Amino acid sequence: MPPIVEAFAQAAKNAMAAGFDGVEVHGANGYLIDQFLRDSANQRSDSYGGTLEQRARFLFEVLTAVCAAIGSDRVGLRLSPLNSYNDMKDSDPLAWTAYLAEQLNRFDLAYLHIMRADFFGLQKADVMPLARAHYKGVLIGNMGYTPTEAEAATTEGKLDAVAFGNGFLANPDFPARVKAGAAMNVPDQSTFYTPGAKGYTDYPTL
Repeated sequence: MPPIVEAFAQAAKNAMAAGFDGVEVHGANGYLIDQFLRDSANQRSDSYGGTLEQRARFLFEVLTAVCAAIGSDRVGLRLSPLNSYNDMKDSDPLAWTAYLAEQLNRFDLAYLHIMRADFFGLQKADVMPLARAHYKGVLIGNMGYTPTEAEAATTEGKLDAVAFGNGFLANPDFPARVKAGAAMNVPDQSTFYTPGAKGYTDYPTL
């Protein structure tokens, strides 16, 4: 096992030893796994580059090792087919999504977590129906869902769950607001990834 793949497996073991219920492998947003997956970044000429099948090899090796280390039922995966964060792009995000969704069935993961859009709006496509059509396990959608849209998506079987990110950041009482149908605080993006309490712990509750 390559040392970097072994490091992923060891990190998963460490998380479990620390009392976590599971881990989410981060294959999104231009970080290491995503750099292999998307053809704008992966310019390798060896068996880890070129075709989509070869670009996905590193991801599959990591998942194999992590699942073996802690059990596949405790492993999730996050992907971002469209997000151009960290200058990432792929020439065919639809084919990319369909291929990965199909291949990931063999890992019997706890879930597949997909970001449906691009932070910067540069890349646009409807990837979620493809993911739903090809992936047979638990599918979680993320990015810009309203509570109403999330309820419709799960009720209609388009998704099994929806993850809310900055909705929770800006609304510490997010579940209570959803239940009450109350207005939501708007996230202050100028405070994202900045130090101090502003934008993290100073949003008002109901």
